[in-house]
Amino acid sequence: MLPSSLLFALHIAIAVALTFRLLYRKLAVSTTLAWIIILYSLPYIGIFLYFLFGDHRMGRKRLGQGDWIRQFYLRRYGVEEEPLLDVTLEANETLRALSLGVATHTGFPVTHDNRLELLEDAGDILDRIVADIDQATKTCFLEFYIVEPKGRVTAVMEALVRAAQRGVDCNLLADSFGSKALFRSSWLQRLRTAGVDVEASLPVGLIKSLSQRTDLRNHRKLITIDQTIGYIGSANLVDPKVFKKDKAVGQWVDTMFRLEGRIVDSLGCVFNADYIFDCVGLDVDRAALRDLPTDRPVVAPAGNVALQLLPSGPETRDSPIHEWVVSAIFAAHRRVSIITPYFIPDETLTLALKAARKRGVAVDVIVPEKIDSKLAQYASESVFEELLQADIRIARYTDGLLHTKCVLIDDTIAMVGTVNMDTRSFYLNLELTLIVYDGGVSRQLEQMRERYLAKCTYIDPEEWAARSNWQQMKENILRLAAPVL
Repeated sequence: MLPSSLLFALHIAIAVALTFRLLYRKLAVSTTLAWIIILYSLPYIGIFLYFLFGDHRMGRKRLGQGDWIRQFYLRRYGVEEEPLLDVTLEANETLRALSLGVATHTGFPVTHDNRLELLEDAGDILDRIVADIDQATKTCFLEFYIVEPKGRVTAVMEALVRAAQRGVDCNLLADSFGSKALFRSSWLQRLRTAGVDVEASLPVGLIKSLSQRTDLRNHRKLITIDQTIGYIGSANLVDPKVFKKDKAVGQWVDTMFRLEGRIVDSLGCVFNADYIFDCVGLDVDRAALRDLPTDRPVVAPAGNVALQLLPSGPETRDSPIHEWVVSAIFAAHRRVSIITPYFIPDETLTLALKAARKRGVAVDVIVPEKIDSKLAQYASESVFEELLQADIRIARYTDGLLHTKCVLIDDTIAMVGTVNMDTRSFYLNLELTLIVYDGGVSRQLEQMRERYLAKCTYIDPEEWAARSNWQQMKENILRLAAPVL
């Protein structure tokens, strides 16, 4: 065994090397300082934690091949043929330019001729998914963070079995951590026996942690059926009546959006890239790419809604979703409304919200009264007083865990999908956002917001400021963990 002095010297040497790496990466100052404190104040443990959680990376090879794979499908589906900048969008000039930035960064331009249907009831969502799978003739591709084959979700499992048995190509991609209930259930073998290809996304393991961060999660929720019907939203493949009943937060409240039109091609590009990495691995060739659909079916225009897809996460070299949210708030003229279950804004997002309010923009945030993570709840509440002092209204939903994620900008732009307003969603999770440029859809979402507010209570600024010192201390301590998580 090495003498303690040599072990200490080794620790210091590694900590110094990692400090230089942190400085080289040019992370946020708060994140860099947090990691430096951890490295030097927790001998050996700090280094271990950094190797597990310090780099939000998915491996250099995946980063290198991701763009190539997406571009392959973008060309085959004709998505890149859409005009990058559309001055006819129902948006101000800044937001139209922002859509061009998304297209340039991700490859996904604004698509037209789309139809969007808002679904709010969990039973209705599952029934519609089952009905569409039962009508499928070629493909059924599903990608979810959590798949729990209990309650009404078993009807979806049965529909997949029926589809596979009649020759439909069925692929189910589920996050390995979030969908442990699926991978430990009898449904796994039943699905595979029927011909459904079930793959674990982002598998965790000690060996993998040496080359990539193993707490990165695939948080996306999407479905494509026959490349003509798509689903995107906040709902996992779970039955709220039985999901996490032990958490005592009530039933989860979600929204999904049923899509038809060119936007489904964009969804297909995202699914195909994710599926190939988790199914084939990093040694991807053109033969593997052609195993998934490479030709787009010819269909008539489904509607007239302008939509744009924004995938984000550690597979990209920065955070396009964080940039979009902050930029859209700075571009708002009349109102900003945020609905999210996990609200831990960083300094930039907080500044954008306060600046919007100072210039007369109405700003409000809707969060659940209770969530399934005490750490996240305290960290979230630590910023409430600062926002309330800035005249930003905060409402807490009292009829369950409001899990919907939505940002409304003025009267014409909306962001919906899987992204929470926290560091994990902005940087660590694979996320998927749908940007809607349509006044009619914005009005539907505004009506949904009003229904939520009918079951909310607003936080009184004076009462909140009078909470105990111990409560404030817990919030501020747990807030320190936000940049590292």
